[in-house]
Amino acid sequence: MEKLIVAVFDSEAKAFEGLRILGELQDEGHISVFESRVLAKDRGGVVRVLDSADPQSVPLVAGGTGIGALVGLLGGPLGILVGAAAGTLIGSIIDLNDAGVTEEFVSDIETALRPGKFAVVADIVEEWMTPLDTRMESIGGVVFRRARTFVKTSLDDRDAAANRAEMEQLKAERAQAKSDRLEKIDARIDHLRAKLESAIERRRIKMRLRGQEREAKIQALQAKANQAQGEVRRRQEARIAELRADYAEKVAVG
Repeated sequence: MEKLIVAVFDSEAKAFEGLRILGELQDEGHISVFESRVLAKDRGGVVRVLDSADPQSVPLVAGGTGIGALVGLLGGPLGILVGAAAGTLIGSIIDLNDAGVTEEFVSDIETALRPGKFAVVADIVEEWMTPLDTRMESIGGVVFRRARTFVKTSLDDRDAAANRAEMEQLKAERAQAKSDRLEKIDARIDHLRAKLESAIERRRIKMRLRGQEREAKIQALQAKANQAQGEVRRRQEARIAELRADYAEKVAVG
């Protein structure tokens, strides 16, 4: 299952040790790592990215990733999540909810990631939590995780539904309106139609880019599987097959 994980540490050295452990767990076949970052929260509460980690990380698709959105949230007020984030963060290619990022999840991390602390943030696939948890806990890490999900009803879907409903109501009122109101009603309907088409197009673009990101992840996993042998390769190839099936199901649902 694809997950977003955050491991919080007391020191920069421990955070980089946690990053090394991610690589070891991947080499052992316990997990697959798509992307990882080491973060620092300074005394003023500003979150900085210290390292880009794995050279085989999936390239960032223009607009951001779940990790990028989470880093932005951890450096800003919690109130920008969900409703208020619709402008920039949720407007990125991967919606925060799609990345498993919820207000509760961010709140838990904020409580642990106090000023002066460090964290490893990673987008991974794991079947069992114990290998990662025990290794991180052995060096003092506190692990938080959320499963990557697929939000069937996006903000663009809601915009489209609202515009469509308002258009239908205006059309019904137009049938009974006086002649001096028709021009204004028609102008309003045309405006709503343009907004509806824009919302549909935004969703189409996001779905296409989401698919590109998923395919890039699968290709990255395949490249790593091709370099592995024995049981590690078997695990990685089984993981690829599971992800392909999962992604196909999500596309069908969407």
